[in-house]
Amino acid sequence: MATASRSKTVAAKTAAKKPATKQTAAKKPAAAKTVAKKASAGAASAAGKTAPAKPAVAKAAVAKTAKAKPAAAKPAAAAKPARAKAPAAADKVKGPASYFPSIEKTYGKPVAHWFALIDGLGARKHMDLVAELKRAHGLGHGHANALVAYRLAQAGKA
Repeated sequence: MATASRSKTVAAKTAAKKPATKQTAAKKPAAAKTVAKKASAGAASAAGKTAPAKPAVAKAAVAKTAKAKPAAAKPAAAAKPARAKAPAAADKVKGPASYFPSIEKTYGKPVAHWFALIDGLGARKHMDLVAELKRAHGLGHGHANALVAYRLAQAGKA
């Protein structure tokens, strides 16, 4: 049994050394309460005793009852007609071409002008063309990227 006294935890040793203070449990900070609980649990287990289990408090289950709706409280609403999908959704421009109206409005030149500039720059990599449009003509990255992507895709199909 000599080994049992050596295996005390640090918390148990600390709890055994410090005398109990006169503070009430309500005045102790939450962290101090947790440390005190752990220390007392550690001391009890080190002594070979188990801490008494807390009694389980069963809360009364609150059943949610559905409110009964009166049958004739409201007249039935007329069924709404199903919305037909707009045909514009099928015609909506997608991909890089969706930027073209904004490019024309922002920079005041038609996209054909920008395509001619891209063709005049010669055979370069995509990002080189984008960088040149941004540097020399002040285009934003998204607009320059859209123009180059569209033009290179058209050149690849030809």
